[in-house]
Amino acid sequence: MTTPSTSQQDYRVTLAAFEGPLDLLLFLVRRAEVDLQDIPIAQITDQYLEILRQVQEVDLDIEEAGEFLVMAATLIEIKSRAISPPEAADHEEEDGESGVDPRDELIRQLLAYQRIRTAGEALLARRDEHHSRATVVIRGERQETSEPDFSLELEDVHCMDLAEAYERIAAAIDFRHLGDHVVELDDTPIALYEEDLVDRLQRRAGQALTLQDAFAGQLPAQRLGMFLAVLELVRCERVCFEQHADGPIQLKLRELEVRSSSSDDSIGGEASQQLS
Repeated sequence: MTTPSTSQQDYRVTLAAFEGPLDLLLFLVRRAEVDLQDIPIAQITDQYLEILRQVQEVDLDIEEAGEFLVMAATLIEIKSRAISPPEAADHEEEDGESGVDPRDELIRQLLAYQRIRTAGEALLARRDEHHSRATVVIRGERQETSEPDFSLELEDVHCMDLAEAYERIAAAIDFRHLGDHVVELDDTPIALYEEDLVDRLQRRAGQALTLQDAFAGQLPAQRLGMFLAVLELVRCERVCFEQHADGPIQLKLRELEVRSSSSDDSIGGEASQQLS
């Protein structure tokens, strides 16, 4: 077993600082400054178990550490398979597991977790950037703005308070300049939007259709219907979507849908030839 360095032994961590066992593993891999595709499983396993021992010496909550203990058992199994003697390796080849790196599944999980965590960190950075922006006051507007009071409980609010609030809002709005407000009703079934979208994707001969292009030229109510159709087609696995970085969302037909469309076209062509 690899003995941790003095600095690593002195460095204490708590399980509460990590969101799960994959978070702890990613921390160890980054600290070791190694590539995720080539993890030194024996070294990482020893460090992982050492951290669990440190936590156990202080105070180990079984409910909190359950997932970490399961990952520890998985790491020990992967380590034993990685350092197994040639006789055991030959036995695995007879069982049909030859050429399979025991670290592959763990590496796939770590790469997926790293992508999700990176995206989360990017969203947090955007939130912090948005919060750091200064409020711009347009010239001519009232400089004094009163913050809404959220300290009132619902049972303390009287119906007259709501009436007075409505009167203040109505007094600040000139309804004469608003014009007529028309609510448009779209009673088109979602199934028709699904057929329209599938037909558009079939006519593109395998080329992707961006979500913006799918909404182009439609009224707000129609865009809502098209969006619900996209969600339903994705749920039924008839349409798949992909997005690279911050690029547009692209929609494509799944292979089964494309093949069924091609077979329908060929059947229709043969039928027309027979009728002619």
